[in-house]
Amino acid sequence: MKKYIYFMMTILLLCLFINKVDADCTDAELSQIKKDVSKVTISYKHLGEVVKEDGSIVYNEFMVTAKNIPEDVYVYLSPMTLEKFETDDEELKIRLTTGNWEYNFYSAKCSAVVNKISFKLPTFNIYSLDPLCSGIDADEFKLCGKYYEGTVSRESFEQRLELYKKLHASEDKKEESEDKIDIIAIIKDFIVKYYIYMVMAIVFTLFVALIVIIISKRKSKKLLQ
Repeated sequence: MKKYIYFMMTILLLCLFINKVDADCTDAELSQIKKDVSKVTISYKHLGEVVKEDGSIVYNEFMVTAKNIPEDVYVYLSPMTLEKFETDDEELKIRLTTGNWEYNFYSAKCSAVVNKISFKLPTFNIYSLDPLCSGIDADEFKLCGKYYEGTVSRESFEQRLELYKKLHASEDKKEESEDKIDIIAIIKDFIVKYYIYMVMAIVFTLFVALIVIIISKRKSKKLLQ
């Protein structure tokens, strides 16, 4: 009942406002107002799991915030909603649900719409909460992402996820195999490129070792004598 009263009051105030606005807005004033309104930014934050008054749980609600709204500029939301705008630290906030929305900006000096900002609140993907999505890259497998447009049955979700896991597993094996081949190729290239130096190093090492053995034997003989 209260929401219905708020809704009717909003309609009444809007009608009164439109009747009172000054239609004699100059081009310069209108240009400046449009310039100021162009700085308005709209952002939204997903509210997650929301428990309604009847105990039901929904995931389609967002807190929408509009910033940099000039003075004497009013906002009319389309389509209409029973929710009310709230002012918080010079920000205009309102709870909205998934769907297409439009902010129409009016000035106290001009009767025409000064500017419009249209935006879409995304559809929350309930499958993103599923334990089956644990460890899954949501950027690669969209059905495990936070938002997803479209309707997918439970059976289709599980089938597509299973297929993704199989393909991903085969790709991992392929990458491991390619890594091994690359390492072998690198070793071969190194041997081909530096085998002369390697042979020389081996020969030199053997030569030094042979000299050390000969000198050691001579010293041993001298000690015996």
